[in-house]
Amino acid sequence: MNFLLTNDDGIAAPGLWAAARALAPLGRVLIAAPSSNYSGYGAALPPASEISFSLRPSPRDLPFVTAFAIDGTPATCAHVGLSGALSAMPVDLVISGINAGLNVGRDVFLSGTVGAALTARILGRPAIAISMETGNNGGEHWDTAGACLAELVQTIGESIRLDDAPYNVNVPNRPLHDLAGVRVTSLSAHSCLDNYRLLVNNDGRLHVERIWQERAAQHAHGTDAWAVANGFVSLTRLRFLRDASHETSLWRSDQAPYPMPALAANFGRSGV
Repeated sequence: MNFLLTNDDGIAAPGLWAAARALAPLGRVLIAAPSSNYSGYGAALPPASEISFSLRPSPRDLPFVTAFAIDGTPATCAHVGLSGALSAMPVDLVISGINAGLNVGRDVFLSGTVGAALTARILGRPAIAISMETGNNGGEHWDTAGACLAELVQTIGESIRLDDAPYNVNVPNRPLHDLAGVRVTSLSAHSCLDNYRLLVNNDGRLHVERIWQERAAQHAHGTDAWAVANGFVSLTRLRFLRDASHETSLWRSDQAPYPMPALAANFGRSGV
């Protein structure tokens, strides 16, 4: 299988390379990632008519990975990677991530990680956005998220390729053997916008303050945020609503089709 890999954290992000290492044994990997951090840019496209890019060296143990850094948003990277401008390799599946931090609930509308997957799906390519919880449990378990990504691709990759919806995956930050399993979920009511406070200082300048709020107790059962808070990998199918002629970009979460339940029964504690 041929993969296009992008993200919103940038070409040097550890989650990107964890994804590359997970995908490399499964096929060829073309990386088209932002040259710097573009978190929160959603599916924004660049205003510029020219975009700089550079070829980046891949580690010696990843001979079938080709990496480009692009001075553009995640959606731009997905667009460029699928255009054939950088490589003639046909792309079977687009992966966006592994993002540092969850993309759950209403944050899918803001996330550059999800925005890249959305762009790929609009362009007719199947896509998975994958993110991992960070900031707890004594470090980042990128190997766990990578193993989950590889298992998802091997188990349901063909189903995703035949589907007309992108998928959003969120992984708890814990050792692989500590995962509770996988849950097919809906979007929660969570929004990172609730964590910002805006005020004008005495000098007349607008000040943006990020505040932390613990919301785990408020997550509805069966949602993506609830699943991760309880140790499950969350898998959300993001279904487009159809208009008279084509898919539109209005989102709804939808119950994933078979064989997703089969994956859920054999994931996590059974040894991904």
